[in-house]
Amino acid sequence: MGDTHDRELRENGFVRLSGVAAGDALARLRGAVARLEEIARDRTVSSDDFVLEAPGIGGWAAWQQGARALTGVLRSADRIHEHVPEFDLVQRALDLGGGPVAGAAASPGTLVNAFLWAKPPVVGSAKPWHQDIAFAPASFGAEEHGIVTIWIALEPATRDNGCLEFIPGSHLLGLFPHSGDRERLPGEAPLTGAVEPHVADRHLPRGTDPVAVPLEPGSAVMFDGMVLHRSAPNTTAAQPRTAVSFVYRVPRPAWTRMEPAAVARL
Repeated sequence: MGDTHDRELRENGFVRLSGVAAGDALARLRGAVARLEEIARDRTVSSDDFVLEAPGIGGWAAWQQGARALTGVLRSADRIHEHVPEFDLVQRALDLGGGPVAGAAASPGTLVNAFLWAKPPVVGSAKPWHQDIAFAPASFGAEEHGIVTIWIALEPATRDNGCLEFIPGSHLLGLFPHSGDRERLPGEAPLTGAVEPHVADRHLPRGTDPVAVPLEPGSAVMFDGMVLHRSAPNTTAAQPRTAVSFVYRVPRPAWTRMEPAAVARL
């Protein structure tokens, strides 16, 4: 990753990385996803770590409302490097934290989480506009640390099956207000009409069009934890969109600010 990529991340909040996980690394990641799918095969109820997809309302809302999901059909999985250690071995072998992340943040990144992002054909639900740093736990120390994520496509990510979209430069504007329901804790009653946390359209920056980032298998997008991003539903009949992301803690980048965004002036 060269100076051009570093500058693009600093200025836009995201940058495409071609061929990050090629050949054996891509095969190993796909194999690790297959093991996750095997773990979830007989599940009918979502949990903190495994969110199943549900037609009509989407996996997150179904989980929060206690609605029945599609048996074994994953929408997302959390802490995948703990459930299947192969994910951690691959990211170490690729030196993602010491290579592209360190190049962007001027300091090696420390892996804090890893996710599966599955978006099955037909029922793959949308992810609304949000900033990842808004969901960092208090123990993370968001005043001192930032987040850099590397999101790797394991199958083609296209506009039709829900590739990521970003609002360039939004990571420079501060923290946007997020509305919606927090995830219910274990033992809490289901929510009625649960709304996934998101940044409402009225609070989005004006005058900047979203940029879609299609990816070929093995390619990635690296992005700052403050940049606004989303993904549309998978409207295809037979094109799954499967990806994994590795989230790294870095010293708070000098170009970002944690103050509330001045939404009234945007």
